[in-house]
Amino acid sequence: MGFVVKGLMNKQIASKINLREITVKIHRSHMMRKMAARTLADLVRKSIMLGVGAQ
Repeated sequence: MGFVVKGLMNKQIASKINLREITVKIHRSHMMRKMAARTLADLVRKSIMLGVGAQ
């Protein structure tokens, strides 16, 4: 979540943690569903409020 909060794109995150871009996209969509976030901005906002991405 920290990378998402910092504004990194799927491709950048995948490169940093040695995963395929599609894997990052799937994980992000799962997080959005679990946190009931409709947009990426909503996901980031909710993550910050919960302290989930603060590394």
